Amino acid sequence: MSFSPVIVGGLEIRSAEFVTAAVSLKGLPKERLPQIAFLGRSNVGKSSLLNTLMGQKKLVKVSAIPGKTREINFFKVNNQFFLVDLPGVGFAKVNNAKRDQMADFIREYVEKCQDLRGLVYLVDIRHGGTPIDIETVESIRETGCPVLVIASKRDKVNQSELAKNLKLIQERFGLDAKPICVSSLKKTGLDTLWKEILDAINGKELVD
Repeated sequence: MSFSPVIVGGLEIRSAEFVTAAVSLKGLPKERLPQIAFLGRSNVGKSSLLNTLMGQKKLVKVSAIPGKTREINFFKVNNQFFLVDLPGVGFAKVNNAKRDQMADFIREYVEKCQDLRGLVYLVDIRHGGTPIDIETVESIRETGCPVLVIASKRDKVNQSELAKNLKLIQERFGLDAKPICVSSLKKTGLDTLWKEILDAINGKELVD
């Protein structure tokens, strides 16, 4: 597959490819590269953000049915690190047993994957963080995994709503500062997010 280098948020993306989809720890990539995982409620814009970060349009499948992704998908960037797409929190359209199984797998991955450098958790800026968002982030923090809370869908709110909801997210998640706010459509906030990701890959803790 041919790939033309693109600049995204100040980073040159020379290559980006899907490597594997895992349904257990045995399915994780054999290549020992740093990993940054992305998580959020179904329909929060996670797949679109990953595509935008990697300078692609269809590399990460954007499902018309929220919650359809049921495995952990690994994408190798510049042959240096993995961006990891986790199943959406809430897991719409699946039964309770399957939902519990998926939640257990995500937790096991977060706790046991030695190459995971941190997790980026997306919160829809329009809602300011729901109880399930807060519960999930607290659960991740309990594992000891660094987590960066960011606000998605910047283009969906006006300036007044933006300021109010960023403050709300900061308070609800106990952040030291207002979160990074991104828009896949407008490509805003990508430079700041890429800096955080690269710092984490290079050994700096990815944390709010």
